Amino acid sequence: MASGPQRRRVTIFLISVLIPAVVLTGVAIQLYRQQQKLIVQELEKHSDQAHTAAEIHSVYRESNLRFAFYGCAVFLALSVTLFCRYVVWQDYRRETELADLRSQFVAHVSHELRTPLTSIQMFAETLALGRVADPEKQREYLETIARESERLARLVDQVLAFSKIEQGRSDYRLQVLALVPIVEAAVQAVGPSLAQQGFAFRRDYCGCAPIVRADADALEQAILNLLTNAMKYSSDSRDIELRLRQSGGEAIVEVLDQGVGVPEELRERIFEKFFRAPVSAGSVPGVGLGLTVVAHVAAAHGGRVEVRNNEPKGSVFSLILPIDQKI
Repeated sequence: MASGPQRRRVTIFLISVLIPAVVLTGVAIQLYRQQQKLIVQELEKHSDQAHTAAEIHSVYRESNLRFAFYGCAVFLALSVTLFCRYVVWQDYRRETELADLRSQFVAHVSHELRTPLTSIQMFAETLALGRVADPEKQREYLETIARESERLARLVDQVLAFSKIEQGRSDYRLQVLALVPIVEAAVQAVGPSLAQQGFAFRRDYCGCAPIVRADADALEQAILNLLTNAMKYSSDSRDIELRLRQSGGEAIVEVLDQGVGVPEELRERIFEKFFRAPVSAGSVPGVGLGLTVVAHVAAAHGGRVEVRNNEPKGSVFSLILPIDQKI
């Protein structure tokens, strides 16, 4: 639902369009009537002269043609005015939406930073004050600190990667690499979080070992983003699967979940910066950059990312990369 300021801007925009339209239409009608009146006066002035019907018809036809020309000019001017106003309005609307998304982004980042920092601070202070004597508890607290630190590092990496994309400074060092070790590195990075949250994780490489030209760090980040995205939107389900397969000269990394899924009308928008799907967006952690980074990394590697429905529910995200044919 539009807010009060938004409705006010729409009203002002419509008024700014309607007023010129009404004024120009009124002017055109008045010009036509004035011209017809002048023609009648001119004919009456020369009423003593004989005018044939053809001459009178010619005068009126010339008048109508002149009016049509002026009317077309007025219509063209009005059309250009309306089009320009529409373009300006669309740009303004996009800028407003982007500003709102940026505000939400700042709020989400602040929240996402605060959560792991609070945990790290709490457990570190507890250990520093010597309040935990049990070695097993100490180990548990230290693991929590390490896990939250990794979460914090991933968030910072995400923001930095997006910042480079925005500034056009993404410098990918493409090398001929085996894809399996890169996938394994991403799985190992997210493994502790999967285990802690009770996920049943399966991976199937289908016996393939594709070779690709890739930046190992960027590709690992993209796969990690897909895995963490599956974790966040799995809802009550605890099943995630990763598949690696080859098809027609392409290597395909698929991440399958049994979660809330992605509505078809949002399957393009979810890759836009700052966008977060409205499905449980308020309760799902994240800042709306993960899939944006995935899409950019895929494009930089000459590939693409796709999403489709999983069966019986959930989503399948596919990171598709060209296989290096020189090997």
